[in-house]
Amino acid sequence: MSSIEFFAYVEGSHTDGYVHGTNCDIALTSAKVSYEVVPANRLPGVGNSGGKTRLISFFEELERAGALTTTLQGKTTVVAFFMDKDVDDATGSLINSNHVFYTDFYDVENHVFHEGDVAKAVASACSLPPNWCRATFGAAGLWQANAARNWIDWVRLCYTSKISRMASETNYGRPSPINYPPYGAVDTGSLAKLENRLHKKIRKHCDGSCADWSISRQEVDRLYSANQWDRVFKGKWYAHILAAEVSARAPYPIDTKHLATTLAKQVAATMAFSSPWAKRTQARIIGLASAAGLPHSP
Repeated sequence: MSSIEFFAYVEGSHTDGYVHGTNCDIALTSAKVSYEVVPANRLPGVGNSGGKTRLISFFEELERAGALTTTLQGKTTVVAFFMDKDVDDATGSLINSNHVFYTDFYDVENHVFHEGDVAKAVASACSLPPNWCRATFGAAGLWQANAARNWIDWVRLCYTSKISRMASETNYGRPSPINYPPYGAVDTGSLAKLENRLHKKIRKHCDGSCADWSISRQEVDRLYSANQWDRVFKGKWYAHILAAEVSARAPYPIDTKHLATTLAKQVAATMAFSSPWAKRTQARIIGLASAAGLPHSP
C-alpha cells in the first residue's frame, strides 16, 4: 500500500509540477503530510487529448465513485487537481469543488512571470551579464507589462472567439501572427484583415448581432486598464516572446535550443511563492488535508 497521503494532479509538464508542487511542499511538509505530484500525461486519455481534458475526466470519475477522499485500512488518501483557469470563469465552466484548484490568471505561466524575475532568469538561462539583463528587461513586472500590451489586439481577437464559442484562426492555441517580431508592435494591416474576417464570422454565427464582438473587446480593455491582463493573456506566450527577444538582442551568441522552455523554468525558479494566489492556494491545500483528518497521529 502506498504511503502517500495527498496526490496532486497537475495539468502540464513544464512548470506546473514545480509551481503546484512547491505550493504543496510549503503547505504539507511542515504538517508532516506526504504528497506526490502527478502530471496529467501519466493519466489515460483519448488520442491527443490535452492535460486539462484528462484531469477533468479523472476528477469526474473519482467524484462519481466518491473517491476524492478515501480511507482504507486506516489510511486516508486525498486527491487534488490543479488546473489552468483559461477563460473558464467567463464561459461558466469552472468546476466547483474543494478538490479543484485553479490559477487566478489564465494559466500557471502567468503566475510564473508575474511573480518571477525575468532579468535574473535570462542571465542564468543564457549565461548573460546580470547588468545587461537588468538594463534590457528592467525591474520585475516591466517587461511582462510591455509584452502583454503589445499583444492586446491579438488577445481581443482570441478572447472574442472563445466567448463566441467559435472555431477560428484567432485562438489561444497559437501565438500572435500579427506581432512580428513577437516582441514588437502589431502589424496594423494584418490586424485589420483578421478583424474583418472574425467580425463577419461572428455576425453570421449570431444572425447579424455584434453583441459578442463588442462585449468581449470591452472586457479585455477593462482588464488591461485595471492592470489585470494576466486574466486573459495566455501566460505561455511570455516565454515565446522572451525567447525571441533574447535571441535577437543578446550581446553575443547564445544557445537557443529549447530556449523558451528553459526560460520559463528559470523564471519559475525565481518565484518567492508569497503572492496572494500562492498563499491562498497553500491555505486551501492544508485545509483540504486537515478536513480529511491528515496528518494521522503516529
